[in-house]
Amino acid sequence: MSSNFCSKPVDVSKYGLIFAGAQKNVGPAGVTIVIVREDLLDKKLDLTPTMCDYKIMAASESMHNTPPCFSIYICGLYFEYLKKVGGLQYWVDHNQKKANLLYDFIDGSNGFYNAPIEKAFRSKMNVPFRIKNSLFDYYYFF
Repeated sequence: MSSNFCSKPVDVSKYGLIFAGAQKNVGPAGVTIVIVREDLLDKKLDLTPTMCDYKIMAASESMHNTPPCFSIYICGLYFEYLKKVGGLQYWVDHNQKKANLLYDFIDGSNGFYNAPIEKAFRSKMNVPFRIKNSLFDYYYFF
């Protein structure tokens, strides 16, 4: 869930496990946020490495080894900011405005730019587009 984590409200009860890299929307690289339903903590393969054994991680309060302290600190500052600006609804509105601006520009470019995803399924977080008549047919992502 790296691309959309903390970009909109999510009903976590619908998931057994949510795995998100913080570097996309929450903080610097080095932090992974995992939300695991408690009844799944015992579910693992025998070959599961200790760092992926969520029962061990939960029992040690995510401190089984030395965590990336600075990165976690920055995430904490971001969460304080998130509360200050109004929570996740702020990002829902902000991301919609950004996506509208970008997609309107792409769609209004008389075909110079092309968004290859049907409008109903376009992402607000990852925007693939093509440039017409380029030497190669590239996809660019924002």
